[in-house]
Amino acid sequence: MIRKALQSKAKTFLAIQSLFYGFANSIEALVPFLLAPILTRMLDPTGYGIWVLFITYATFLRPIVGLTTQDAIRMRFYDFEQKELDQFTHTALFVMAVLAIFVSAIAFIFGGPISTATKFPAEWLVSIVIAALLFEVFYTVLALQQFHNRRMAFLGTHVIQAVLSMIFIVAFLLAGWDWRGVVLGRMLSMGIATAFSLRSLGFSLRGLIKVPERSFYRNIASFGIKYWPAGAVVMAMATADKVIAAHYLGVEASAMYGVAALFASAFWIVNYSFVMAWTPWLFRKLKNAGSGGMQEVASVSMLYFALAAIAAFAFYFFAVLVAPILLGEAFHTAIPLLQYVMIAIVLQGYFMHNMKFLHFEKRIETMSLFSAMTIGLNIWLSVAWAQTMGIRGIMLATAVSFGAAFIISGLLVMARYLNIRKGAKSVA
Repeated sequence: MIRKALQSKAKTFLAIQSLFYGFANSIEALVPFLLAPILTRMLDPTGYGIWVLFITYATFLRPIVGLTTQDAIRMRFYDFEQKELDQFTHTALFVMAVLAIFVSAIAFIFGGPISTATKFPAEWLVSIVIAALLFEVFYTVLALQQFHNRRMAFLGTHVIQAVLSMIFIVAFLLAGWDWRGVVLGRMLSMGIATAFSLRSLGFSLRGLIKVPERSFYRNIASFGIKYWPAGAVVMAMATADKVIAAHYLGVEASAMYGVAALFASAFWIVNYSFVMAWTPWLFRKLKNAGSGGMQEVASVSMLYFALAAIAAFAFYFFAVLVAPILLGEAFHTAIPLLQYVMIAIVLQGYFMHNMKFLHFEKRIETMSLFSAMTIGLNIWLSVAWAQTMGIRGIMLATAVSFGAAFIISGLLVMARYLNIRKGAKSVA
């Protein structure tokens, strides 16, 4: 089966697409690596831990502020005419802005209790909401550029964000702004890159500030509420891990978790780039699924499983060699944790691979059920194992949770598509 995948036409297309998206995504992912020698030397573990929590909470708030709109756009992209797609996107951006204002008001009014629960400074809570909005708009526009096949705009958006992040963050750190400078630098670069990406798709400020028509409000809200666990599973898992680490082991433990995850993210970029290239191809194949098409899909999936494991193994040994050079001595204790994070990311990729089949069929409730189960299992195991195994236990809990979700969702996908080769349109 793997030999068929290597010989298929999909091989060349997916390889080229994956390489491009891997290169584009690596530009943004390279920034934390370039900043690591600076941040781990200019910030102490507590300051770095606050920065890690900032990114974690902003990532967690993305699906709350954005209602996972980028996945709604991917799912409906081939159903809409261009005018409908623009209207849908405009409505989604308006809803994001309104939700961001609402969540910011909550963060401002209840800043004290929220700060105590999150271990994050109360006066900077609103900045997390703003960052979440910028992140969500940024990645929503990247999804549009991807499906429109506007690769140069996709690349340019990443380049602008990465270069400006380096410039702003280093400048603010040299000015003595500690972790606050890192936060401000990241937000400024993301805002400028987002403005550029929106402009590249034809959206103007005058058009965006208009209140959109009502035709898609209910559609967006319904999708976001049902799909939230599925769209937020990766963010929710990372947030739960770091919050549990901060509460049970201290903010410094979140810093160590973040440093270990930083190196594992290099592999995540490769993994995610394949999924980005594979998703539009998969949706087109499944739309006209027949015997030959499903055999090709199955062979490519098997090839992905094999290559992902090999790539993770290679990235792990590379990270073990490079980490002691890049990191300050105070962060060297994070290096032995790399293996656990890498295993978790491999299983996360396998699980997300299975979810794309359900995504195509618009089985939102099923996706959310699997995701909620994964989040709940992870929280339960993390709390139990953190007290006996420390950070290692939290990472193992994540790996076990994603592994269980991968197996169960895989059984469902196989039941659904196994007999299509015999002409059945639906099995399960």
